[in-house]
Amino acid sequence: MTFPLGFLKTSRLFRIGLLFAFLVLGCAADNEYPENIILFIGDGMGVGHITAAKIARGNINLERFSVMGLVTTHSANRLITESAAAATALATGYKTNNRAISVSVDQEPLKTLFEYAKEQGKAIGVVVTSSVTGATPAVFLAHADDRRQQTDIAEQIANSDIDVLFGGGWAYFVPATTEGSKREDQKNLLATLETRMPLILTGDNLSAHTDTQKLAALLAPGGLPKAADRDYSLSRLTQTAIHILSKNRNGFVLMVEGSQIDWAAHNHDQQRLISELIDFDDAVGAGIDFAQNNRRTLIVVTADHEAGGLAVHGGSIQNRQVDSTAFTTTGHTAAMVPLFAYGPGSTRFSGIQDNAVVGQTLNELLLKKEINN
Repeated sequence: MTFPLGFLKTSRLFRIGLLFAFLVLGCAADNEYPENIILFIGDGMGVGHITAAKIARGNINLERFSVMGLVTTHSANRLITESAAAATALATGYKTNNRAISVSVDQEPLKTLFEYAKEQGKAIGVVVTSSVTGATPAVFLAHADDRRQQTDIAEQIANSDIDVLFGGGWAYFVPATTEGSKREDQKNLLATLETRMPLILTGDNLSAHTDTQKLAALLAPGGLPKAADRDYSLSRLTQTAIHILSKNRNGFVLMVEGSQIDWAAHNHDQQRLISELIDFDDAVGAGIDFAQNNRRTLIVVTADHEAGGLAVHGGSIQNRQVDSTAFTTTGHTAAMVPLFAYGPGSTRFSGIQDNAVVGQTLNELLLKKEINN
């Protein structure tokens, strides 16, 4: 059988066009997966908290996100969760019992976002304003039956393959004979850390170590000073972490926590609450600034739970002033928490979903495949 020359030309053009379409679709699908993931967790941050911060500041960086949702936070054994169980869900995609650190309800280790990232050759980092052994950072770096096992968590962190470790908590890393130590043995985990990376104990030395590919900065014996009392911001710590981690050609995963939003809510301290929220929002701004220049970066902002049951009762938009707030509890609530996303894969975070689904989605985007929980 013979075909007219025009038909053959048309057929060839069709095949070329089809091949081009497949290539474009393939690239588009691949672009849905991020090279870098930055997860921001505002500890205890609910809608009321963000409302107060926006009134006080006017424009906030959280307004730069177009993908938003709400997250349910209950743990495996309680309607009212706490940070360990909630952060475990975000880090692993699985529900667990209150106080558990990345272990299942049967106390079996659960694989974390950081462990998956390391298998892919990515750099990993934690930036928090609490001790690095606190519940939220711990779930990304360790496995423990109870969040109170902070000396054991510190040992796991010291022996991990972490690339950036910023926060407080050096008291859990020094021998019992050292003044201020929280340990009951003579292990010097700071020395262990120093075999793996440069270590600094004051914020003054941060700028002197930006050329390194790994850095630990344990800047207080426990949590860091309040945002209003620090001469370095969470934003600066976040920018330094991104600068270091982005040197890895395979990409990176970073978790940043505004830890003390929760502490202020527990204490019903309105002024401090807003200060901590603004400090956290500035860090979010640093992350989204990076993502707008690096289009392969996914930013997700959420909370582990709501703390305080906060409502704003009075104030002034014009004067950027919050006059009156009310709290329903000194503990946590079951209220859903907000979620914001930007970058490749961000559309998967819209709507209402559970925190374990958020964690599973983060891991699936990292691995570029579905995980059967």
